[in-house]
Amino acid sequence: MGILNRKTRSDKFPLTLHPTGQYCKKIRGKIYYFGSDKKEAIQTYLDQATFLHGHTSNISEFANGNMTLNQLSDMYLKYQHNKLLANNLSLRHYKDQVGSLNRLMDFLSQNCRIKNITTLSLQNYKRNLQKHYGSVSRLNLNISIMKAMFHWARKNDILKEIPNIDAISRGKIIHQDKFTFDAAQIHKLIVFADVKMKAMIWLGLNCGFGCTDCAYLKWTDFDLVNGRVKLPRRKTGVNRDLPLWPETISALKKISRRGGLVFYTNRGNPYMQTAIKTDADGNEKYINLNIITTKFSRLIKKTDIIVPKGTGFYSLRRTSATIAARSGDPFAVQRLLGHADLTMATRYVQDVSAQTDKVIQNSRMYICQNRS
Repeated sequence: MGILNRKTRSDKFPLTLHPTGQYCKKIRGKIYYFGSDKKEAIQTYLDQATFLHGHTSNISEFANGNMTLNQLSDMYLKYQHNKLLANNLSLRHYKDQVGSLNRLMDFLSQNCRIKNITTLSLQNYKRNLQKHYGSVSRLNLNISIMKAMFHWARKNDILKEIPNIDAISRGKIIHQDKFTFDAAQIHKLIVFADVKMKAMIWLGLNCGFGCTDCAYLKWTDFDLVNGRVKLPRRKTGVNRDLPLWPETISALKKISRRGGLVFYTNRGNPYMQTAIKTDADGNEKYINLNIITTKFSRLIKKTDIIVPKGTGFYSLRRTSATIAARSGDPFAVQRLLGHADLTMATRYVQDVSAQTDKVIQNSRMYICQNRS
């Protein structure tokens, strides 16, 4: 049967602001407090949610591997669902997790005990995925979801030992050189862009922001007086504290404020939305409506710039990274892009903010040096 579908279309924040100023939640008749900082409070709650909602009594039983795959999957998805409610996870990725773990249980059996999952069974599961998916990226997504669940279980002391998940590797993706814009093309895009798209383009080049960054960007993320933006990357959670170019600030100041978000469509809707489509069998499929990509594609056609098929707004982020990489400082570029790579190295490099600022300013010099 697999994991039961849950109600996922909810924007309700799971915590309540107590009169004392702390965020709290009542769980099984007891009120738990998580601090006064909203972001820190929700992260603390998410870290403790699995145990606070009633699983602590089973830890001793589960620790030796007697937990079934269905029990572990259910606990993990409850944790991920709380992240979804807190807007720390996209609805699409949550549905991918549900579907992927159901597939894993269909193959291994939902009543399979964790301690009985062998290396051979995991290798057979990978071969099953390879037959089912023609795309290496979808294969890798399913493997990553499974590994993330087991890592989470060990990190949170739910399991002392986990299966030999390192025995199966992700498929290799052959990376090809992808298109980036040159300075002349960037200038042309800016000339033809409307007020909102012009600001998005500058944010893509200045800060390496992608569609999701721009769509969920809030005015409270900016300090326009001091010319900075603070925005954690949703995918990795890596904090980004970046300087803003004068051109970026100027473009932002021309946008009319109509709500908490910086960018709204002409109809007052967010630029990224989730829609549900139902197939002939009644199965629901969640799709993301990315209006920024659509609008940017129209802009490219308007400018008559010749680009490869599939070139979209994300190419601005790639352009920003390519120019920034000329600095020769991978740590600063990593911070600019909000990547989680170079983890070990960054333990020794505690503060690269000055280098990051220099990288971003160097990028501006390249783009703006011939701009009148």
